[in-house]
Amino acid sequence: MNQPNILGINRTQDGTISIFEGGNHVMSIHKERLTKRKHHWGRLGDIKLYKEHIPAVSRDYDMVVECWSADTEYEKKEQYHEELRTILNLKESARIIEISHHLAHLYSAYPPSGFETCAAMIIDSVGSPVEHIKYEYPDNDKTGFFEVASYYYCDKGEIKCIGKQVHDRNPDEPQGLGNFYYKLTECLFKGEGNEGKVMGLAAYGNPDKIDLPDLIVKEGAVFIPEEWREAFKSTDYFYTTEVKTFQEKADFAAKGQEVFENALIEIAAWLSEVTGTKKIVYAGGCALNCVANSKVLEQGYDLFIPPAPHDGGTSVGCAIYGAVECFKIKNEFKWRFDYLGPDVDTKEITRVIENYPELSIYQPENIIKECANHLYWGKILCVFQSNSEFGPRALGNRSIIADTRYAVNKFWINAFIKGREWFRPIAPFVLEEDVSEYFNFDRRTPFMLFTAFVKDTYKDKFPTIEHVDHSARIQTVSREDNAFIYDVIRNFKEKTGVGIIANTSFNGKNETMVETLTDAVNCFMNHPIHYLVVPPYIISKKTPVSNPLQLSSYRV
Repeated sequence: MNQPNILGINRTQDGTISIFEGGNHVMSIHKERLTKRKHHWGRLGDIKLYKEHIPAVSRDYDMVVECWSADTEYEKKEQYHEELRTILNLKESARIIEISHHLAHLYSAYPPSGFETCAAMIIDSVGSPVEHIKYEYPDNDKTGFFEVASYYYCDKGEIKCIGKQVHDRNPDEPQGLGNFYYKLTECLFKGEGNEGKVMGLAAYGNPDKIDLPDLIVKEGAVFIPEEWREAFKSTDYFYTTEVKTFQEKADFAAKGQEVFENALIEIAAWLSEVTGTKKIVYAGGCALNCVANSKVLEQGYDLFIPPAPHDGGTSVGCAIYGAVECFKIKNEFKWRFDYLGPDVDTKEITRVIENYPELSIYQPENIIKECANHLYWGKILCVFQSNSEFGPRALGNRSIIADTRYAVNKFWINAFIKGREWFRPIAPFVLEEDVSEYFNFDRRTPFMLFTAFVKDTYKDKFPTIEHVDHSARIQTVSREDNAFIYDVIRNFKEKTGVGIIANTSFNGKNETMVETLTDAVNCFMNHPIHYLVVPPYIISKKTPVSNPLQLSSYRV
């Protein structure tokens, strides 16, 4: 029997689409990967953009499920729907429906988790206005408010909302855990999407140097004390003046990170108690804080976080909702891997390279051994494989990789390739079977959503990936996860005894991750990277790039 084709659309920040055929995932992609504008919001014209670039979009659809947030674009909804009817191949019986923002987050986390029974927490800075929420929840008598946190009990497909924090969006009186971290980030960095910088900066600070209280937590609702609100009013003071030193800013970040973690642990404890389960799914922008995630994990919870817990992941939730709730189809998608992007014929790289006379391409007899050798000799490689990662983090198909043992590699990547702050850590790939050898961690973590501390035996042995507090945002790799990356690490380990390599996203400063082969070649051309690896091919530059090891002989 033919399965219905369902298109899920995230209409807000980090615009995305996801295509499902019945309960099976087909393709997902971020708008930013096509437009090259980071965190690009969903807007009119998106459907034409997707259809022009991605063949899979040109199918006949039985349903479109979209989710909005607090964006005023909702007032143009009829224009958006007219665009759908004009651009897409909608069947005569096709329906266009919408679900609220936190519900879309929930369906991106619960059905793909594999849990039959669990609690769910959805925490971000702002979701849908309460007028758009179409299900029952406690204290649902407020109008003019917006969801900032939602809590659910999920059992055998049945979902019950057991709590929801809403806020009127008064900027002078921010409330909610997501709003807290958003305001904290504003104090230290300009622009959107800088929460990860605060997390990295916090490791250099001492929270005890800042006299500010814990957040107030009442049954999942988070309230920001007056002392913190006063501190947030000093945004320019912390960011633009020379009065505050790096250390003072790091101390402020550390205090904010600490109270964020404490509040999240308290929320998880309350949620577990009222639902009677230690299995928790967690989504929303706050779920990208891998340091806090690890603190929750340490409390003994079985925690599932999808690799795209931010707004981008809601398109997956929309499509799953359409399949499960509207067509009554069993969800078959378990989010075990995150290579959800469009298919790419990587053999086309031979044709693309013809337009770049400065480059050479060859097919080595043993590409695994060749790549491991290049890493051993201190080279920086970028790796491109067919289906791009859907979440915000590179997991091996759009990655820059290096040897972790050279301290200079972190400097080279941050300064000359990524063009970012010196204090930003670089993540490690680690063989799944070796994770407990190097780190105080003993489980599969393929999505780079948790941190772990390096064991004492190995402290300061891997300076490229080891943060100042001896932590690392680890990603385990098995052959099932990513066969190419796994085999490269295995071969590298045979040479060095080390089952770890460094990994960061394949892009330059202020750029989005590369999506197409042409993107990959251009990024490779414009940055001091030694080799572009598109299995089974390796691309090199006819004018050699300097070796980072020429800058330093430091090797642990």
